[in-house]
Amino acid sequence: MLRKGILPIVFGIIIAFAGTRLVACAGPVWANQDEQRFLDAYREYVDENATEDQLDRADNLFVETVQVLRETYVFDVDTAKFVDDAIAALPKLETKDHSPTNIVGEALDQSLHDLDPHSAYMSEDMFKRLQESTEGSFAGVGIVIAQDENKQIRIVSPIDDTPAARAGLQPNDRITRIDDHDMKDQPIAEAVRLMRGRVGEPVTLGILRKEKNFDVTIKRAKIEVPSVTASIIDHDIPYVRVSRFDANTLEQTREYLQELKQKIRNPRGIIVDLRRNPGGLLDSAADMADQFLTKGLIVATEGRGERKMRTYEADRSSYFEGTPMVILLDRGSASGAELMAAALRENGRGIIIGERSFGKGSMQRIMPLSGGGGVKITTGYYTTPENHIVQGNGVVPDIDIKLKDAEEFDREIDLAHALPPRRRDPRKTIATVDADKCAANIDIERLGSGGFHTEDQAPNPQTDEAEPQNGDKTADGAKADKGETPRDEVLECAVGYFDNGMLAQYRPQVEPLLRAGL
Repeated sequence: MLRKGILPIVFGIIIAFAGTRLVACAGPVWANQDEQRFLDAYREYVDENATEDQLDRADNLFVETVQVLRETYVFDVDTAKFVDDAIAALPKLETKDHSPTNIVGEALDQSLHDLDPHSAYMSEDMFKRLQESTEGSFAGVGIVIAQDENKQIRIVSPIDDTPAARAGLQPNDRITRIDDHDMKDQPIAEAVRLMRGRVGEPVTLGILRKEKNFDVTIKRAKIEVPSVTASIIDHDIPYVRVSRFDANTLEQTREYLQELKQKIRNPRGIIVDLRRNPGGLLDSAADMADQFLTKGLIVATEGRGERKMRTYEADRSSYFEGTPMVILLDRGSASGAELMAAALRENGRGIIIGERSFGKGSMQRIMPLSGGGGVKITTGYYTTPENHIVQGNGVVPDIDIKLKDAEEFDREIDLAHALPPRRRDPRKTIATVDADKCAANIDIERLGSGGFHTEDQAPNPQTDEAEPQNGDKTADGAKADKGETPRDEVLECAVGYFDNGMLAQYRPQVEPLLRAGL
């Protein structure tokens, strides 16, 4: 199997999805006739004092990027049209920096976004920050963001146990302003830059939630949080929550699984919670699924022309083998979380409870450019063990839990220029249940030295807010009162599946299909 040797890349504050790799671009490149049209056109928009060296560097930036597209993009790219689009973007650029590299970079970013939502150009500064994030820490507020079809900065998910989570920021909130900067039509890179800063410094975010506008003031902190937490539910159910897939996820998970095995001799069931998990490293997600499988295909990657590129097979001893498993998904579960859930179900290991997932099934490569910075290019899809493609479809739960007053939520297919759905899993949801009908009180004992915290639960991302702490303000801008721990009705319903709750009635329907691989 091909597992090692991939440079870990963790998107901290920017959106992090599985399938990302870092590779080097080729050597010197020369402009063809189409590319030369752009090189001639962009010079009208740069500072008149630009030097030949600066222009040469910007020229190489553009030509290298087009070469990478031609050789690695998931589909054949009409490079003549790509050049036309980049030229058309030039007069529309809104930037105060008219250096050659910035003008070319802005035009490239716009044209790459027109291919799909995840392909992008990264400036030298942004590329440096991305490399720094491989260390697992940065100073910021702790959110995963994306850009919606209206060019607004959208919160995909607050990262667990960060200032953003404690301030009550929610998935699908729009960031309209950062301090005094209007974020309309601003790229993700600019939002990242403005939210980063020194530890302890405040930053004020203008938030649009549904039809309501308000400000949230948050103190920046060192964002260095574990990607895995674990608990014991009702004294005999191991619970493992994975909030993202990074270079440390596997090690953290193994430590918790060993501890859970020692503490629980006869587990009633095991719950793996992947809600609000936006993805991360493809290798990490595959290794995580492998902890619960003794054999079978986990995931494969498919490139241009349906060419199989890599496969990941299970080869490890399985934790809690034979113990019934529930995997929790929601609309914020994306990419690596989706492939892990599909791998476990399609190998007959566990059932899925919650909501249909986000539907992001493409993979990207991060490629440094010789002139500085880099590009993120969509190079393929990942496929499930049964050869389904999650892209645009999401993963359908076996039991769908409906949350009261849950608002509509943009999924991958709703994003501008999203890659089309392909080879959908034909399975159907067996039952749909209202969360307030199946919820019941549960006892939670968190593992680790910190004890159990309110924000470590996975509340309904549309209705619940984590309790602000340490002087942070609520989403309404006021200081919060200490309140009761918010209930996690989906988790409560899932616990009842194992023997005595409302969902237990569906076990005779679900588990024979699971064993048959259906």
